[in-house]
Amino acid sequence: MNGGLVDFRLGTLLSQFELMEESEVRRALKVAAETGLPVGKVLVMFERISTVTLKAVLDAQWMLRDGLLTMAQARHALDLVRRNNWNFSDALVTIGVDAYASRGMRLGELLVGSGQMVEDEVDEFLKVSNHSGLPLGRILLLLDRVHETHLNTTLKVQHDIRLGAIELDLGLNLLKETVDTSGIGDKPCTDRLGDLLTQSGVVKESEMEIAANIAEANNKMIGEVLTEHGWIDEALLDKALSVQRKARAGEMSLKKAIETLRDQAQTGQFPPLGVASQLLSNEFEKGISLYEYLRLTGFMTPAKLAEVVSQAAKEKDLLKHLDLDPSMNMKEALKIAVTDSEKFQKLLSKTNPDEQKELDAAVDLHSRVRSGAIKLDRSILEFALLRTNSQLATRSA
Repeated sequence: MNGGLVDFRLGTLLSQFELMEESEVRRALKVAAETGLPVGKVLVMFERISTVTLKAVLDAQWMLRDGLLTMAQARHALDLVRRNNWNFSDALVTIGVDAYASRGMRLGELLVGSGQMVEDEVDEFLKVSNHSGLPLGRILLLLDRVHETHLNTTLKVQHDIRLGAIELDLGLNLLKETVDTSGIGDKPCTDRLGDLLTQSGVVKESEMEIAANIAEANNKMIGEVLTEHGWIDEALLDKALSVQRKARAGEMSLKKAIETLRDQAQTGQFPPLGVASQLLSNEFEKGISLYEYLRLTGFMTPAKLAEVVSQAAKEKDLLKHLDLDPSMNMKEALKIAVTDSEKFQKLLSKTNPDEQKELDAAVDLHSRVRSGAIKLDRSILEFALLRTNSQLATRSA
């Protein structure tokens, strides 16, 4: 339908549809490359395009790429969007294009249709995506709601559906089978304790990687480390070991073992960060903790938090001053990070002195977000630019 090889990159389309000058696109592309933010969000934050128009162009982009729309139709529909402030679907209906041809192809719809998430949950995370200016997939990864390999599998199926390589129903069935057999996409399913716990969603991949390193360094069993650091309790470990024995003895299939552990995990084990309850609130920005803010900016990761905990354990006087238990485990550290931003900030300052400048900037931006003085997406852009400029200055020194 598009009739030949066409450049469907966002910047090219914005220029072709005369929505902005090429120089403006190049500037936005440079900032996007430096900050890691989507180029469209950079343009919105620079007030070069409205959110409504951007969404319409992004919809037009993939419909053009997949042959569901011609360039002439896209131009006509976008003109209606700009002149009437319509959404893209209404504009398509007006010019006689099936606006619902894409139904079921969006990432959130595929996650719901394949049983990976529920609709209300996706809707709320979409609100968070709008708040932060980050794509849905990135939000879900940053907040450990989906595993990266599982998300990539879903995106590949989405791509195949849009190209017409497979039908929607087949794509959903493939994703359901993937979830049922592995729990995390295309990673092989084994009866190792660590694999059973991660594939069932009881322990996250990032946490298991940290636990495995600790176990190897201290010559301990992985289950011992997981309980010592609070990722699971003794009862859940006993359950995991029980289903592992049954799976190895042939008394239970791996699929059933994973389902059993997944059911066990539904009793309040997740999410460990307390993030979901705050994200699902309309007051997200006002209630965001420093840890959550640093996670969204990419400054903080679970592995980095583990390093903070390890370093803090050596600072007995600091822990005593902050009224913290020197033997705190990862689960307790996560709770402190989410619920007490002041203590968390002091821990970071003491354990990461080389990043004090960036931390001070993040703390200031976090405070401004909570007070409503700056929008979350704008603050993320400012922090990303600061970090990029700091890294460039360091390399040139």
